[in-house]
Amino acid sequence: MKILFNLAFQSLLNRKVTVLLTIISLTVSIVLFLSIDTLRLGAKKSFFGNVKSGDLILGARSGEVQLLLYSLFQIGSPTNNISWDSFQEISKKPEIDWIIPISLGDSHKQFRVMGTTKEYFDKFTYRKKQKLQYLAGTNFKETFDVVIGYDVAKLLNYKLDDSIIIAHGIASQSLHEEFPFRIKGIINKTGTSVDRLVLVSLEALEAIHKDWKIGSKIPTKIISNKNDYQEQDLIPKEITAAIIKLKSPISIFKIQREINDYEHEALQAIIPGIVLTKLWQVVSVTENIMLSISGMVIVSALIGLIAILYSTLNNRKKEMALLRIVGASPRAILGLLIAEALIISFSSIILAIIFLQILNFILFPILDQIFGIYVENNFLLLKDFYFFIMILLTSSIVSIFPALQAYKNSINDGI
Repeated sequence: MKILFNLAFQSLLNRKVTVLLTIISLTVSIVLFLSIDTLRLGAKKSFFGNVKSGDLILGARSGEVQLLLYSLFQIGSPTNNISWDSFQEISKKPEIDWIIPISLGDSHKQFRVMGTTKEYFDKFTYRKKQKLQYLAGTNFKETFDVVIGYDVAKLLNYKLDDSIIIAHGIASQSLHEEFPFRIKGIINKTGTSVDRLVLVSLEALEAIHKDWKIGSKIPTKIISNKNDYQEQDLIPKEITAAIIKLKSPISIFKIQREINDYEHEALQAIIPGIVLTKLWQVVSVTENIMLSISGMVIVSALIGLIAILYSTLNNRKKEMALLRIVGASPRAILGLLIAEALIISFSSIILAIIFLQILNFILFPILDQIFGIYVENNFLLLKDFYFFIMILLTSSIVSIFPALQAYKNSINDGI
């Protein structure tokens, strides 16, 4: 066996240019397939990273996917709000560990404004239970303080203590100019929808909408100081949704059923992980297409390997005949070409692994910082080894056909 592989290696060296091009072709195919698979898994983990915080999402009765999108990803608009009284009553359930209200509706230069409480910054987690970290500053302390996400600060070139004006509604020209907010915190990059959020307190949203009725401003006395309000004036009348964390996952279906059967208001509770899985099944069509394309690239590379072995047979007639004359068995002729295919595919796999690690070192931080796709830098996973074994087996199988042809030719030429 050792002699056979040495002979195959020397034979490949005599055709080094052609062999090198074949190795490069197969290497690029393997790198492409594994890169797409890694990006697919990274995108999926980042996508599911937004649902790590709570067990349930509370909102007005609507579609499950719609509630998930506007509450966790701030995509789309809610069909209705839920009353503060209903929120308070539900929050008193003994099974609930904590509940964080969310209020949406306003914007700032195409970025969504979300009203919430200070507890949001302590309880919100993503990926592997990571908590929000501040690039600068801290959470809001006063009514008209604001905390912005990383992308907001970067794209609008904001820094601490800058003053911003919030617009009424999404992409609206109506501004709450009499209520300027001051930036008190900038959240570090998370790779989630938080990066594109402008976070304010629920009291602030209530204050700036005191003079608004049904989407229009009613001219009244301008009040721009929290001290001018009574405490009860800043209690919100309604919110958009709420994130619920339970003390025990065992009670998740019980609480969901109680909220869905709530008598005083049409409410809905969804389990974000289940709904997100349904949504991903729709989105995953694209990733399956990408994997199929990269799989076809590998198939074409293996076909190229067969073509290379076939094309060299005419130039190797004397070599095969000589091997037969000196006593090489039919099994040796077959084994020689199979060994050559194994050496080519094995070399491609080694080069692909090295190249992938270099790409991981360079590209993974860029993907995380720019696109919010977090990919764990694992050297090799078990499924990767299975994939490499499949490449070796496939290359061995496809090399049998030119090997059989070489065996037949060697008999004729030898005679």
